Amino acid sequence: MSQSRYDQKREFETTPEPPAEHITSDVDPLTAPVGDQFVIQQHHATALHHDVRLEMVNDEDTPVLVSWAVPKGLPRRRGDRHLAIHTEDHPMAYATFSGTIPEGEYGGGVVRIFDRGTYEMVGRGDDRITFRLDGERLAGVWHLVHTGPREGKDQWLAIMSEDLRPPGDEPPPADPMLATLTADAFDDPEWVFEPKWDGIRAIAICTDHTRLISRNDRDISVAYPELRRLHDRVVALDATLDGEIVAFEEGIPSFQRLQQRMHLRNERRIEQMAQQIPVAYIVFDLLYIDGRDLTGWPLQERRKKLEEVIVPSEQVQLSPVTEGDGVALFQAAGQQGLEGIMAKRSSSGYKPGARSGDWLKIKVVFDADVVVVGWTEGEGQRVGTLGSLVMAVYDGEDLRYVGNVGTGFNRDSLADALDRLRGLEGKDPPFPAEVLRSRPELLPAHWVSPSLVIRVEHRQLTSAGRLRAPSFQGFREDKAPRDCTWDHLTSEAGLSRS
Repeated sequence: MSQSRYDQKREFETTPEPPAEHITSDVDPLTAPVGDQFVIQQHHATALHHDVRLEMVNDEDTPVLVSWAVPKGLPRRRGDRHLAIHTEDHPMAYATFSGTIPEGEYGGGVVRIFDRGTYEMVGRGDDRITFRLDGERLAGVWHLVHTGPREGKDQWLAIMSEDLRPPGDEPPPADPMLATLTADAFDDPEWVFEPKWDGIRAIAICTDHTRLISRNDRDISVAYPELRRLHDRVVALDATLDGEIVAFEEGIPSFQRLQQRMHLRNERRIEQMAQQIPVAYIVFDLLYIDGRDLTGWPLQERRKKLEEVIVPSEQVQLSPVTEGDGVALFQAAGQQGLEGIMAKRSSSGYKPGARSGDWLKIKVVFDADVVVVGWTEGEGQRVGTLGSLVMAVYDGEDLRYVGNVGTGFNRDSLADALDRLRGLEGKDPPFPAEVLRSRPELLPAHWVSPSLVIRVEHRQLTSAGRLRAPSFQGFREDKAPRDCTWDHLTSEAGLSRS
């Protein structure tokens, strides 16, 4: 028996794909008897595409999967036309194949099942087939129109005729669930634990493009071009993800490194910095998929679904989780220089915009978002430049002094800070006279309007209301000064471990 085109292209000692049996030649999709199964596979090969496969029967009365590679996937809007390349017939065993074809092999890359179900052949003519799909994701009618060979490929056009999907749920708001600070790590089989990522929280809305929405509801997609195809790494029609944008330094998340990216808006500069300081999106929750709102699902079920639909890459990674063992993970986080860990109740739903006791954060090092109200000039090696930033938070309508920060800067961040401070000069100090009398280092300060927010790391909030050993981490544009409050600072930093 001669080998089929399918077998000729593959080395089955290397690839996990199933071999073809009883396939000697490819069928004519315009005339072959039809079956009732279909499968669509999302194929991350040299270029991402969908493989659309319809069951038909060959001359040996053997069911086969007649296949088209569709670079943009089947159209999802009526009248849209997508190129489809007719490829070799695949064995029926391929209908359940999901895995990784080794690099260097034909079609090397990750294969995931995008959809499967039954289909009906609605009609066939001299140059087209029309079929109805009833799948787990897709429901509708499509045409495949044969346009003939071109550049050695058998080309067709895929056209949507009718979308039969039922209306979906309303997507949840792009407002992330927040965690409550707790002092001590713990073990509990009803909880899962994961690293706390020191980056920018972002909701990713994935359709046929990706939108990244920050905590203050700003679209920050343009700042991170390496994440613009994030939706390609999701096996879904549409999805809403929760995660963190992170820049790494020697394998450790670095907010300082990331802040060199977060404020850029010039396209050329953004592209340059994307090469120098690449970011990754660490995804840890799935809120919405294929028209279904998952926020009411238990976390353990959302996580299971998330693992099914994310195809990890250098730019898109799943946050690793461990069940029950929070103490060991907290100790490892400290040893590896991480900010801390997150604890999440396995049975909990997702509460957009709410701070919940179902999510806890346990910190190795604390951080705080504070308002810049002034600055002092440098001394010694920093003469002529910035010495420190004067920090405050809102206590009701008043600004409350919480200390100065002069460490954590490098030459570039010092210059950037001074550039931001220029033009913000204020005339009067924002603090009462008794504060100034008790803090003589504030007397020569240059006061500025309270419009800049910075993040600092620190060891604790002292009984006098000062941040101990603060270190500058970067400016934040995703948080308003009025959101930096004394109540929030004390709730976040006021705990101490026994």
